Amino acid sequence: MKRIKRIIKTYFIISGIVFNVFIFWMVAKWPIYFDKLLIKSERPIPGEAIICVAGGATGNNLPTEAGWQRIHTALQLYFDNYAPKIIFTGAGTGKITEAEIYAEAAQWLGCPDEAIVLVPKGNSTAEHPLNILKIEKLAINKNSPLNIVTSSLHSRRASMCFKKTGFTNFRLITSYSIKKPYLAIDSTKKPYPSTETSKKTKEAIDKYLKVSQFKNFRPSDKKYNDLVIRLRTGTSYFFEALREIVAIGWYKIKGYV
Repeated sequence: MKRIKRIIKTYFIISGIVFNVFIFWMVAKWPIYFDKLLIKSERPIPGEAIICVAGGATGNNLPTEAGWQRIHTALQLYFDNYAPKIIFTGAGTGKITEAEIYAEAAQWLGCPDEAIVLVPKGNSTAEHPLNILKIEKLAINKNSPLNIVTSSLHSRRASMCFKKTGFTNFRLITSYSIKKPYLAIDSTKKPYPSTETSKKTKEAIDKYLKVSQFKNFRPSDKKYNDLVIRLRTGTSYFFEALREIVAIGWYKIKGYV
């Protein structure tokens, strides 16, 4: 009986130490290091398509926070003429596919209808490369130049899945902002063949470049960086990275990568 009590006491002491170290680590925003193994972020290339991999949806048929970032990145690449089409791919668990949800959100941000290609399939990262090869309206093959947009912690697994499928000429993009905005609105350049599209694109770009209409407005220097927020964001990032490590391990076991 005494031995069992010592074991229980030791367990709670060690658990308490680990818990407190973890909390302090998250609040201090120290690096977790193993997340670097998960990130593959590259520069975009001129390609045949931009692939926006869906990253989940909320109960209101809206993209998740990570999903909005993917949509924004894909649009910035499109506005900078990196490809004439954006492929939104993903099935999901709701009554409407994630591909449709992401495409509609992109339209709210100014994406022209003719730039959108929907692939309403794929409930795992491993399924997206195969589904993209089956798109009838685009002649995409394993050597086609592609820009694949996803979140940073998901980028390594996505890259491994595309390589496993045989794709040879793609880049993983996790963040991008318009570099040459007004080059994109030249209607004589592909992928903007019409004045109408050109006008829509200019309006969309203006949204990203605009400033406040209030001349006296000055941005606040308030920082949302208190202890609770640092703990929440740090913990969320840690477990997301941990989940990706487990996912990659599982994909290796299943032969997906």
